[in-house]
Amino acid sequence: MTISLIDAAIELMKRRLYAEALDIFRQVIAQNSSHWNVWYMAGQCYRFLGDLDNAIKCLSRSVDLKGDEPPVFLALGIVFQLKERWDDAVNAFRRAIETDPDYVLAYNSLALTQKKRADSDDFDKALHNYDAGAMALARQIIKVMRNNRNNPILKHRETVGELWVKYALYAASYLASTETGNIDALAWPTGEQAFEEERTEKHAGLYWTDNVNTEGKTVRLFLSNYFNTFRESLLRDATYSTLMLNRGEIFRLLDQHDESRQHIDEADEFRPSSI
Repeated sequence: MTISLIDAAIELMKRRLYAEALDIFRQVIAQNSSHWNVWYMAGQCYRFLGDLDNAIKCLSRSVDLKGDEPPVFLALGIVFQLKERWDDAVNAFRRAIETDPDYVLAYNSLALTQKKRADSDDFDKALHNYDAGAMALARQIIKVMRNNRNNPILKHRETVGELWVKYALYAASYLASTETGNIDALAWPTGEQAFEEERTEKHAGLYWTDNVNTEGKTVRLFLSNYFNTFRESLLRDATYSTLMLNRGEIFRLLDQHDESRQHIDEADEFRPSSI
């Protein structure tokens, strides 16, 4: 019975009928107050209905019941942000990141809070966290890459901005540093190598290849297909574009106009609609 009630309430939430969903969540809580996810969804309903105080109560209760769910910390931080309780919001977002270091939304929300608070060095902190969010996104991308010849072969496409290359290089370094294999060095294709690879498709769908050099050390060469695939992965949704746009806005507020223009141009180029 409880499960069917929760499912019915979730359907109402999907239709944005938050008051009706909240009535059901209250019924469930009255029957059994131990469901952390019900407190979480009730808190979300209160938030969308504009009752921020009750949203905080419900989300805090959810945290008490299960303190390792990043979306709950994110939701709580957003409500604190709406209440302009900046320190509480920052702490909630940091707890989300501590629980899941790859939680991009938490980095973005943390940086936004620091921008809104705008005390002393908060702009610098916001810049750092937007950058950390982009690195978290890069980690997400490379973690799901499977290095085999069946991968699609993507071709080079000129991009005006080159900020994305920094995150592609970071992701490659991150992967190599976390693997148990013996990778002694990383290498990147020259322009000539990339052209030849795309012409011959020698390595088919591979993203990288490991070779032993004359000194007996293993060198991982990341192929052009890795960079092309990484680039297109950034274009799949608005996350990367949003991070770059927000970072550009911080640079603008700091009167660093060249950096601001560079990030805003990158955001424009990597909007999904620009494919």
